[in-house]
Amino acid sequence: MKTQFFSTFSHKLFPLRRFEQDFPIAVWFTGLWLYLKSFLYFCFIYMIGLDPPPYPIEIQIEAGYFAVALVPSFVLAWALWNEKKWGLKPAIVFLFVDTPFLLMHVLRLGQEGFLDSGLTKTLELGGLILNVVCLAWLLGHKSVLKERPRQS
Repeated sequence: MKTQFFSTFSHKLFPLRRFEQDFPIAVWFTGLWLYLKSFLYFCFIYMIGLDPPPYPIEIQIEAGYFAVALVPSFVLAWALWNEKKWGLKPAIVFLFVDTPFLLMHVLRLGQEGFLDSGLTKTLELGGLILNVVCLAWLLGHKSVLKERPRQS
């Protein structure tokens, strides 16, 4: 019984449909990025907890945002990979809100000298670039979906 529950649950989190050739690549990639992003938010909150308090106000705001954004990121990833029609617009809105916040996070890290490491710079700037790419790709995908009914 327990194995059946986890098997069904994993098929809903990671549906096999996402491997089919006609699955939209923009939706697939954004879903993957949002799943990864929710995990990264969790890791960031965990890492903040390892530092001794008191925390600067910027870190408190970031940790609060990441704690709140962890849930919608995970839910939207699930919605996109399961092709829920309601998931596309909220994912676009989420990325519109998340991208400037991530930019402020990267700028804060740069200002504090944490981007001096090549690996940190690559990961932080890469995450920002992935946000922008996913946002642009989803906007393009949404515009294609709007045009299809007119062509029929």
